[in-house]
Amino acid sequence: MWITCGLRNEGEYCIKSSNIILVSSIKKLGSMDVKNKKLVIAVVFILAIAALAFCTRLVSRSVLEDSYKAQAERIREICPEYDIQVLFDPVQERIQARQTTVFRNNTPEELREVYFHLYPNAFRSLESAPFPLEELKYAYPEGFSQGYIDVTDVRVDGKSVDHKVEGTVLRVTLAEPLKPGGKTQIEMEFEEKIPFSPGRFGHGKNTYNFGNWHPILSVYDDSGWNLDPYYSIGDPFYSDTACYRVSITAPDGFKIAASGKPVKKVIKDSGTTWIFEAELVRDFAWVASSEFKELSGKVDGTTVTVYYFGSKEDAAKRALEYGKQAIRFFGRYFGPYPYDEYSIVMADFYIGGMEYPNLVLIDHHLMDEEVLMEYVIAHETAHQWWYGLVGNNQIKEPWLDEALTEYSTVLYYEGVYGRSRGKKVYQDFIMYPYRFYEMGSGSSPILRPVFQFKSWGEYDAIVYKKGAIMLKELESRIGKNKLRQALRSYLKEKVFENADTEDFVEAVNRVMGTDFREVIYDMLKAPGNLTGEEAA
Repeated sequence: MWITCGLRNEGEYCIKSSNIILVSSIKKLGSMDVKNKKLVIAVVFILAIAALAFCTRLVSRSVLEDSYKAQAERIREICPEYDIQVLFDPVQERIQARQTTVFRNNTPEELREVYFHLYPNAFRSLESAPFPLEELKYAYPEGFSQGYIDVTDVRVDGKSVDHKVEGTVLRVTLAEPLKPGGKTQIEMEFEEKIPFSPGRFGHGKNTYNFGNWHPILSVYDDSGWNLDPYYSIGDPFYSDTACYRVSITAPDGFKIAASGKPVKKVIKDSGTTWIFEAELVRDFAWVASSEFKELSGKVDGTTVTVYYFGSKEDAAKRALEYGKQAIRFFGRYFGPYPYDEYSIVMADFYIGGMEYPNLVLIDHHLMDEEVLMEYVIAHETAHQWWYGLVGNNQIKEPWLDEALTEYSTVLYYEGVYGRSRGKKVYQDFIMYPYRFYEMGSGSSPILRPVFQFKSWGEYDAIVYKKGAIMLKELESRIGKNKLRQALRSYLKEKVFENADTEDFVEAVNRVMGTDFREVIYDMLKAPGNLTGEEAA
């Protein structure tokens, strides 16, 4: 059954069904005459073909792919576009870049200003660095190292304009008010200092990590411009889907792993220029290293590549299989992965794992911890759906991506390895850590913004763990298949957009045909522990 077999169900179950028809029928042929045998064989093959046809209907992605196509065409007409040229200098720990942004006013208001996030400015001082105090020794293993972004020469439609930087926010005054439906082109040049810090933005001894690195448009929603700072807890990012073209020139010997698809590579005396294109993604990240080795494989039309360094080829092979399994499982359980490329980058990254569109960062030390490595790869791959395809305000409602991703990770283990393995993973990685935290610190509501959490420990226990438990409880109330249908509906309705908790509730209600709003919000706002099932 699909509920307990997951990956082994849709394709293999149907093939096995047709094989069962063949085998059970052939066993009866021995006592028949030739004429009857031929008749039975003909019927058997007709039934086998029918079973395989049923299989094709089960795994058909056409409905969701058509939905993706229609939504993609609509979003492509209104989304921002970024064209960025980067010159990377690892010796000086710097980049120089030029960015052109096509901004479309999708708001109902006439706009006189446009805002960008400048996340690298959080690294200017130890006081503003986006790390909890207890993590500073890991974030800065050789002592504090400064990072920043300096933006210069801002032009709008070719005209120099006023701009002002306040912390991690850039305000650009438009040359002319921009009416609803209008568009404008904003050009800027910037230079960045890369800190020695093995986190999202920074470098270690082996890799240079560029996550949340370029001026990215703030989101304008019902609350106006979202100008939150780079908080030290959670993933404090919120962005709209966009289209990117990024060229990166690096010294000879360096390889670049990046969001999107590599479309061109130009080798010159001055270095190598890598050109990437990424359509309908909500961010663009890249990692550079002179030590990278690669392993690649293909699954369901997507090329999965593992970047690693050192003598870890066997571990990299396992990582590749985990990545392929995860893309295959989530693509068939929720809806297809619509991108051509997916990169798993083993990096100097003390945090463990971090998701970006088409690319995830994984701490290279996890290559020595097979069980944990698979869990983190599965978790970060699930984020390609919950954060990537369906975005959300990760500051205001972080549960929408993290709790869904933790729950999806359990689904992965159930689907790939069976129910008993899923139950053990659920208990070991979610239930027991949460109960341990709860005994010492109590509990609190899931539905809260990141700045209301006092520590990473609390955030992890409540948003990740309790959030996944809440979804398991919802599963026990409405049924696993119904929750799956709700998540597929949620994906179909909000793909390439940003969703909120109400969108999730509406997806559940559509499938159930009744109002589960009060039930869901009661669980999300429950100050104490939940009372649902504690096993997968």
